[in-house]
Amino acid sequence: MTEIPKAYEPQSVEDKWYDFWVRQGCFTADPARVSAQRPAYSIVIPPPNVTGMLHMGHVLNNTIQDILSRKARMDGKEVLWLPGTDHAGIATQVQVEKALKKEEKKTKHDLGREEFLKRVWQWKDEKGGIIINQLKKLGCSCDWTRERFTMDPEYSRCVQKVFVELYKKGLIYRGKRMVNWCPATQTALSDEEVEMKPQKGFMYHFKVEVAEAPGTWLTIATTRPETIPGDTAVAVNPKDPRYAHLIGKHIVRPLPAELPREQKLIPIIGDEHVDFEFGTGVLKVTPAHDKADFDIGSRHKLPIVDIMNPDGTMNDLAGADLRGLERFKARKLASEKLAEQGVLVEEKPYENNVGFSQRADVPIEPRLSEQWFLKYPSVEVSKVCVADGQMKFHPDRWAKVYDHWLSNIQDWCISRQLWWGHRVPVWYRGEEVKCQIESPGAGWIQDPDVLDTWFSSWLWPFATMGWTGDKASDANAQTLRAFYPTTDLVTGPDIIFFWVA
Repeated sequence: MTEIPKAYEPQSVEDKWYDFWVRQGCFTADPARVSAQRPAYSIVIPPPNVTGMLHMGHVLNNTIQDILSRKARMDGKEVLWLPGTDHAGIATQVQVEKALKKEEKKTKHDLGREEFLKRVWQWKDEKGGIIINQLKKLGCSCDWTRERFTMDPEYSRCVQKVFVELYKKGLIYRGKRMVNWCPATQTALSDEEVEMKPQKGFMYHFKVEVAEAPGTWLTIATTRPETIPGDTAVAVNPKDPRYAHLIGKHIVRPLPAELPREQKLIPIIGDEHVDFEFGTGVLKVTPAHDKADFDIGSRHKLPIVDIMNPDGTMNDLAGADLRGLERFKARKLASEKLAEQGVLVEEKPYENNVGFSQRADVPIEPRLSEQWFLKYPSVEVSKVCVADGQMKFHPDRWAKVYDHWLSNIQDWCISRQLWWGHRVPVWYRGEEVKCQIESPGAGWIQDPDVLDTWFSSWLWPFATMGWTGDKASDANAQTLRAFYPTTDLVTGPDIIFFWVA
């Protein structure tokens, strides 16, 4: 008789029985078995990054999904728990670029787009199975016969089809707007991909002279003196008695120092959005490098002077002293140049919240850029389905967060300046533009941008079940008919905005 070990030995038990469950089809859903007596129960895994590894949040989330799925089976339901992974545009490309630089001392540009994408697929094939195998080690009772990946050919076609349809409806458009820009990955980011972090820095007070009133000085407070060369006005509140009489006059901008005086003159404008109480009440306006300043510049038709390169270094318009410097080195030198001119009044420690790229973990830059945007098509429908109880949050307090976000939603920047991802299905030939999945023919060039990862993963619940967008075809898609819409969604509150909404 075999002696029972004193301690539990998982390796001798778990692999054997998990393999048995899978071979016996214990987790495989069959839409043909769905009936009134055997109702469908479905749940889809929020797809984790293909190159990632499980963290405690994943373990908790998938344990809850497993409990729900196993309980539903015990209740006699036909259960589909659909697994898969997300291509994770920025995260995956950053990993491959780092490996390329470390191992071969090369950049993606050295390889070119086509060869670089081959390397990414190779990386995915080598690393992509880790998180799936970890889920299996947890004992997750997923239907592995239906495992999906957001860059599967069928899935990619769904993404492109949805883009084309929304474009034709006027819900997707291209426009030049102020966006969150990541200098490390050199791509636009959505607001939800920006994480605010407290940062210790300095508040710089510097003075500028009113050109029409020699000897009259205004003091301005800023955390970013390196952007002074991009200032195209200073603004005051027209109701502020200290400064209202100066509106229409000009100040002498101190940087770039080498410019002749007439090229340093910028107007003093009146704008009611200037806060009396904040700082000195005088605001430097840099339309190309601040969202609020861009709005002020738009109202007053100010010039837009972009003084920074996409990689966060200063360009020629920043002036001879700052040209070529990394932005934080330029900040230090700019304050020194102000001091040399005798216009730096004060430099004191200051802590404020700064937006960081979630993936690259570097401070983002507000940047004026031409991007693709989506007008969210179903705000009221999405709000009503929660308000009338069709969809319930547990705990229910998150319903308020969901409703608040939808009530304040803005057009979503869906394009990314990456190579890994679903390429925007728009084609150009001279001034002609066509939005379609296949190339229109010779001479047409495809848009180089790819779509935000979340643009593809928001289709996950139905694009993984055979949805094509063709009504006749979808009517015969057994999995889609039986299991969509899904029954439950288990997810973290951090992706209510990205995914649930």
